[in-house]
Amino acid sequence: MTQEQRDGLNDAALALTEPIIEDLLKDISRRIKKAGAITDTAEYEIYRVQALGESKEAMAEAIARQLEISEEVIDSLLDYVVDNSARFEDNEYLQQLSEGYAEVMKTRTAEQLKDLWATAPDGKTVPIQDAYAKALDFAFRQTATGALDLNTAIRRAVGPLAKRGLRTIEQKNGRSVGIEYACRRYLMDQMGQLDNAIQQQNHDRLGCDGWEISAHAACAPDHEPIQGRQFTDEEFEALNASLQRPIGRLNCRHVADPVLIGVDTPVYSDEELTQMAADNEKGVTYNGKHYTLYGAGQEQAAIENAIRQMRRQVLADEESGSDDLQKHQIRLRVLQSEYSRFCRATGRRTRTERLYTAGFGRSQASKAVWTYRRNAVSDVQIQGHTLYSVTEERIQAVPKPFFQGLSNKANEQAQEYARQVLRRVQNQKLGTEAIVDFTADGHARYTIGGSGKMQVASPELSAPYYSLHNHASNDILSPEDVQRLIRRPNMKGLGAVGHAGALYTCEKVYGYDQERANRWLQSLKKKYPLYKGDTDDLEKALAQRIAFAEELRRDGAKYGLVFSG
Repeated sequence: MTQEQRDGLNDAALALTEPIIEDLLKDISRRIKKAGAITDTAEYEIYRVQALGESKEAMAEAIARQLEISEEVIDSLLDYVVDNSARFEDNEYLQQLSEGYAEVMKTRTAEQLKDLWATAPDGKTVPIQDAYAKALDFAFRQTATGALDLNTAIRRAVGPLAKRGLRTIEQKNGRSVGIEYACRRYLMDQMGQLDNAIQQQNHDRLGCDGWEISAHAACAPDHEPIQGRQFTDEEFEALNASLQRPIGRLNCRHVADPVLIGVDTPVYSDEELTQMAADNEKGVTYNGKHYTLYGAGQEQAAIENAIRQMRRQVLADEESGSDDLQKHQIRLRVLQSEYSRFCRATGRRTRTERLYTAGFGRSQASKAVWTYRRNAVSDVQIQGHTLYSVTEERIQAVPKPFFQGLSNKANEQAQEYARQVLRRVQNQKLGTEAIVDFTADGHARYTIGGSGKMQVASPELSAPYYSLHNHASNDILSPEDVQRLIRRPNMKGLGAVGHAGALYTCEKVYGYDQERANRWLQSLKKKYPLYKGDTDDLEKALAQRIAFAEELRRDGAKYGLVFSG
C-alpha cells in the first residue's frame, strides 16, 4: 500500500465508533437530567436501577448496530489491502491468511467497542457503566442536598463524559486514549501486519535478501533517518525490533518493500532524502511559532480532535438543556475559524472527513455560526497587524496554562485569571493592557494601564509568583516579556493572553540561572539591534523582532526557560 492508501484506510477506520458515542452521550445526558429532578431517595434508587438496566440495553443495542457495520467495513478494508498489496496471483495461502485476519480483527474490534471507559465526575477513569452510575448519583446528590441547582449539577455531571466523548480506554501504562483512536490504531496495525505478511511472501518468492523503507514528506522525527534506505534482512529485523514504532505499525505511514541488495536501485537518492528532511525542518510559521511539516500535521490533528470534542459537547448540551449551550456553540465556531486560518496559513488541506461527528448536522452547525455572529465584534488592522477585540467567545477559548510549578488546581485557577485579564480590558479602548500577578496559594493582584496604552508595569511581589498580561495582537511572548521574567527573581512564570484566545507562557524550571540567562538575552539584543523599531526600515525591524522572539522560544530550554503555547 502507498501512504495515500493508508491515509484512506485511516479515515475509514475512524468512522467505526462515532455512532456509538452519539447514542450513549444522548442517552446519558437525557437520563441524568431526569435523575436530577428526583428528590426522594427511595424513588431515586428505584429509578437508578431501572435507568441503569435500560442504559445497558441501550448501549448493547448501539454496539450491536455498529458491529454489523464494522464487520462490513472490516471486510472491505481487508479486500482493499489484499487487492492493493498482492503483486502476484492470489493463492490458497493468501486467501487463508486474509480470512484468518478477518476473524481476529472482528473479534478484537468487538472487544474494543464493548470495553468502553469514561471519566466520572470525580475525574477518575472507570468503566462506562460505573461512570454513568456515578454521574447519576452526583446529579441527584447535589440537587437533593441543595448544593447545586439542577442545571449546574447536570453540567458538572455530563461535562466530563462529553469532554472525553464517552470513549476513553485506560491502557496498562496508565495513559487514557480515545476509543476511536484505540480501535483505529488496532485496525491499522492489523492491516499493516497483513500487508507485511504479503510482502514477506513476495520477498521469499523473488529470492530477495533485503528491504527498502518507503519515504514521504513531513516524516516523523523517529523515522526520518531511516526512510528511503535499504537494509539487509538481518539489519531490517534488528532495526524494526529497536524501533518504538515498527515499520507499518502504530500509525506509521511507511511500508517496507523487498529488494535485492546491490541490484535494486533505491527509489530516492541521498540528495532527494536530504531535501525532504530540509523541507520538513523548514516547515511553516503560524502566529509567530515555527512548525516542522510533521509538527504542523500534528497541530492540525489536535485542532480536529478539539472540534470533534466540542461538537459532542454541543450535542450533550442540547440533550440536557444545559445553560452552557451558547458558550460551547461560540467556542466551537472559534475552533472552526482557527482551523480554517491554520490550514490556510500553513498551506494544508482542510480534512472535513476528520471533523465528522455522529449526530452533528447542519442544524447544529448553523446555530453555532449564528450564535457566534451575534456575539462577534470588529477587529482592527494597524500596519499589517490585527488587533483583536475581546469577545465572550474569545474569553472562553483561552486554554488552561500548564505551569510546572503549579498544581493542576492552581493552573485551573490561572486559566480563570487569564480570562479575567481579558474581561478587565473588554470595554476599554483597544490596546489597553492589564496584568494579573498571582501566587500559588491564590493571592491575585490586577493592574490596568492607561486607556489604549499597550504597556503596563506592576511592582514585583515579595513572594514567588506568576504573571499574566494581555496581547491585543494575539502574538507570542515578546523579547521585553522574557526580559521582565529574567530580571525579576521572584517571578517564576509569565504568560501572554491573546485577545483571540491564545495563551503563550514561559517558566523558569530546574537549571535556570539568572546571570546566565541574562547574558544570553543581552547577546540576542546585540544580534538583533533593530528589534525595538529604532529605524525607518519597519519591515527589517519587524523581521528582527520576530526572529528574536522565535530564537528565545527555540533555545530557551538550554537556559532553564520553558516556553509553551
